[in-house]
Amino acid sequence: MLTEFWESDTFTERRETLLDTLETDYPWSKGDILRFRRGGRDDRYRVLSVQVEIGDEGLRRTVLLLKLES
Repeated sequence: MLTEFWESDTFTERRETLLDTLETDYPWSKGDILRFRRGGRDDRYRVLSVQVEIGDEGLRRTVLLLKLES
């Protein structure tokens, strides 16, 4: 399933920055922790919410993430 990972605004929990888009069937759940290791950075995020959309192109998922302090 096409999955978009969005960093949320700390206070409003609204989508702020698109971090990545992947094709994955992993069942993301609220509270899961993700690590993005790229370009010498090691950023950690907690899943706040998962939304699945059913459209003409099939399933699409949006995962909202909160950045954690390192």
